[in-house]
Amino acid sequence: MAKDVDLIKEKVDLVDFLKSYLTLTPTGRNFKAICPFHQEKTPSFFVSPERKIWHCFGCGLGGDVIKFAMLYEHLEFPEALKFLAEKAGIQIRTLNPSEQREFGVLYDLNEEAVRFYKKNLSLNERALAYLKERGLKPEIIEEFNLGFAPYGEELVKFLIKNGHDIRDIARAGLAQRNTRGLYKDKFQERIIFPISNQVGKVVAFTGRIMPDSSGKDPEGSPKYLNSPETVIFNKSKVLYGFDKSKQYVSDKNSVIIVEGQMDFLMMWQAGVKNMVAVSGTGLTEDHLSRLRRFADTVTVSFDKDKAGIKALERSLDHFHKFDFNVKVLDLGKFKDPADACRDNPEFIKTALSWSKPALSYLMDLYFGSRSYKEGGIASKKRIMRHILLKIRALRSAVEKGIWIKEASRESGIPENDLREELNDLNKETFKNEEKDLIDENDKSDKIEEVARKLTAISLTKKEFLDILKNEINLLPDNFAKIIRGDKESDDTALVELEASYVSSSLDEKTIRKEFNDLLKKLKVISMNKTKSSIKKALTEAQNSNDEEKVTNLLSQFSDISKKLNDLSK
Repeated sequence: MAKDVDLIKEKVDLVDFLKSYLTLTPTGRNFKAICPFHQEKTPSFFVSPERKIWHCFGCGLGGDVIKFAMLYEHLEFPEALKFLAEKAGIQIRTLNPSEQREFGVLYDLNEEAVRFYKKNLSLNERALAYLKERGLKPEIIEEFNLGFAPYGEELVKFLIKNGHDIRDIARAGLAQRNTRGLYKDKFQERIIFPISNQVGKVVAFTGRIMPDSSGKDPEGSPKYLNSPETVIFNKSKVLYGFDKSKQYVSDKNSVIIVEGQMDFLMMWQAGVKNMVAVSGTGLTEDHLSRLRRFADTVTVSFDKDKAGIKALERSLDHFHKFDFNVKVLDLGKFKDPADACRDNPEFIKTALSWSKPALSYLMDLYFGSRSYKEGGIASKKRIMRHILLKIRALRSAVEKGIWIKEASRESGIPENDLREELNDLNKETFKNEEKDLIDENDKSDKIEEVARKLTAISLTKKEFLDILKNEINLLPDNFAKIIRGDKESDDTALVELEASYVSSSLDEKTIRKEFNDLLKKLKVISMNKTKSSIKKALTEAQNSNDEEKVTNLLSQFSDISKKLNDLSK
């Protein structure tokens, strides 16, 4: 495995690879870019071709080409190696036999299951008739490899006949043991939708139960059945159809999220391609983090009943956390996107063009309600505060201002009054926010972090380097080595990259102020550490009645307290 890792790092040019994901700008010997892993406007993501590493000084993530592939593509380590090897056109061993069984066998089993299910669909007239009745065309069925799972243990027999171990078949989630200890197919009498990961490999399945002859779903069985999680399938990270739609999402900078495979397939058939479907779980932060790298606008569809409105409001909190612009798709008389596309394929495109911002949708709903129009002051205040809480959750100050104006226009309440009310609501969380700020400041006082930043700045200008050489005793050994010119220090690569970040991101006046502030902070930390040692020794001396030592330590304590006081001026 180690040799394969070294081969990947040698053969895959980090800069060329990253250029397929990011816009890299030269800065000296290095490159910089807007970080894909957090929201920012000024580049904090720096790349060192010489060291073959990248690091973001905004969110703290960093690593080599393999780590980037794992984070960006949501791949496990062995998958990332395979992914990079295929891109580079090189052969690698990648996995030892035990690891091959852990990962590779499951991919192989899923691919064989796809072929089995597809063949059975072609032989089952009832299943084909159902898909046709739902409006799916043969080319879509083929493109997305839809299939059918027959009754019994036909898939298990097929896979065992092809040389697979029943334990692996069960581990892949394709079979399960019954009460008698016998293995049966996981999916039976169901339409099968294969689920692929972001690089197009099948990792799981969803099975939709077949309706009976009257068109009703049989009772006692779930309408949809999903594969269990495995070492290659994490339902909180995988979105249905994203392997095919991600380029469309990126091109439009917008993504439509639907709730199931049929909605996705029918919209795809109608020509709408910038979308994903959630299957087997609700939207997770992993899903949203992934989507945010491709788009800043999301469109969702919810029912107009109370449950649908509550679901929309819950989702808004998650979307706003990732700074999405959220729109709501109004389907009018149609129950879901699949029905709309089946009855009127052109309607869905028109409805998407009419979709309105989620906050506008909610304002129309609440300010147009009887509770607001005819209710008393308490009712109006309750509704207004509810809307303001949604506005408060927005990350952008500009967007908050826009929506306060809109809320004022829609409600008839003066804008200044709404801002004052919003400020009162903000005070409720002030203590928590203050605690977070204090925690953050405590973190920044850690000597390692201060020393790293100070060392990085010193590498940008000889004047700073000379100053820090005179204060080298204040630095931890790993950073003192760098100041002495030791290129083999474990922290050298990261510090050099941070120096590049500082010199390209800040002007000279700001850099000088930062250097002086950090040096001062480093001195304060060192003196406080000395002061604590003196206090401890003073307590011991007092306990042992050593008056001479107490007098000496008190003098030291007074001196260091004076120095600290001078530094604080």
